[in-house]
Amino acid sequence: MPYLKVQTNKSFSSRKQQDFLKECSTLISFELGKPEKYVMTAFEPKIEMTLGGMDDPAIFLQLKSIGLPDTKTKDLSNKFACLAEEKLKIPKDRVYVEFMDVPRGFWGWNGILF
Repeated sequence: MPYLKVQTNKSFSSRKQQDFLKECSTLISFELGKPEKYVMTAFEPKIEMTLGGMDDPAIFLQLKSIGLPDTKTKDLSNKFACLAEEKLKIPKDRVYVEFMDVPRGFWGWNGILF
C-alpha cells in the first residue's frame, strides 16, 4: 500500500538509485508497521527542478499510504532528509517531503480495492 516516489534534479547510477529505494522501502515498512511486500518505490532522476530559484541538487519525496498517521510524518520527514543527505549527498535543506493518507476505496491492488 505505501508508495514512495522520488524525484531529483541530480543523476545517479542505477545501483545508487536501487540502493536508496531499498533503504527507503525498509524504512517505510518499519515505521508504518506494514509488510514490505506491499511497499512500492520509484526513482525519477535528472528532472528539471529548482528550489529557492536555484538548480542546486534537490529532491522531492512523495509518500502515499492508507492509514498514514500524522504522528509519524515528522519523524519520517527527518529520516528521509537524513537518508538523502547521507546516501545521495543532497543537503537536508534541499529535501521536500509530501505525505498523503489515501482512503481505502481509492487504492487498488491485484484487481481489488483495499
